[in-house]
Parts: sequence; C-alpha cells; structure tokens
Amino acid sequence: MSQVNVDTINEYNSAAGVTIDGLLIKDGAIPSITGGLEAAQQFRLTTTVSADTTPLTAYEVPDTSNQGNLGSLVSVSSGVFSFSETGFYEIEFTAYYYTPNSSGYASVFIQSTLDDGSNWTTIANNYHEGAGGYTGAYNSNKAIVDITDVSQQKIRINYDFGSGSVQLRGDTSTNTSNVVFKKLGDT
Repeated sequence: MSQVNVDTINEYNSAAGVTIDGLLIKDGAIPSITGGLEAAQQFRLTTTVSADTTPLTAYEVPDTSNQGNLGSLVSVSSGVFSFSETGFYEIEFTAYYYTPNSSGYASVFIQSTLDDGSNWTTIANNYHEGAGGYTGAYNSNKAIVDITDVSQQKIRINYDFGSGSVQLRGDTSTNTSNVVFKKLGDT
C-alpha cells in the first residue's frame, strides 16, 4: 500500500475541484454532502380569536428582538400559505388556548389542498377543553407534507370554536399561537 504525505493539494483547473476517494472538494466545501434543515420560517397569530375562523388570517413574521427565519420559501396571503419550492415540509402549529370564564372546548385544524383551494383536507388537528376561570394551555399539531406542485398545493389553518369562552390567543410582541414551516429536503 502506498502513502502520500502532502501539506496542500491544489486544483489543476479551478472550476473542477479535487476528488479524493470519490468525494469532491470544491472551493473549500463538499457539495456532494447534502441534507440538513434547508429552511425554517415562523408566522405568529397577531389577534385573539373567539369564533369559528376559516382560515386564520392575522399573521406576521415575528419581529421581536433576536428572532429570525432561515430562508423565505413560504408566504401567506389571506390565511393561505404557499410554497415557492417543491420538497418535504414539516408544519407545526402551536395554539395557546385561554379560557377566561365558563368552561368550553375548541380545536385548531391544519388543512391542505391539492387543487389551489377548491377542496381542503384536514391533515392534523388539536383539541382543547378548558375548565374556565382564567386558565390557559398550549397544544400543538404537526404534519409533514410532500409539496410537488407549488401552484396547486397550499396550507391553511382553521379555528373551530366549540363552546364556552375558549379563545385562541394572538399577540404582536410574543409568539403565543404560531406556525412553523421547516423544509426538510427535496421531494
């Protein structure tokens, strides 16, 4: 077996990179290694909701100190989330339910469409039953979707008020109820 000891390996052609045992190294990076989180975006609900709402529409990108997003592959318009790239996405909605008075229940549903909103299917939901008397609770629901057609596949989130005084809380200065989209990889 041979052994080569060197301090530096230079590219013969600057556009080609160097391949060592099948692994390409180009411009100080290894482009043949892929994976990891590609994008992560958060939208928070800015208003409190206490009646059936399909879809929830009052979202903003968090602007509180030291918060940020990785990429901008998801956008929202009139409560409908659209994707600018195909791929596998994890969607997680965290709901802060608040029950100021009488006990009751409510739900939040994540829905998807394959036909630009003509038909919607519930892909995840969470349910809360509050005892009343100024109680609050966080619940979350999560789904992974395979977006293969960015013009037709979209997501929306609905609030279903059941009974009592249960509210879905929103806020412009902190992430009470919010949704996070993470692009996990290509489709």
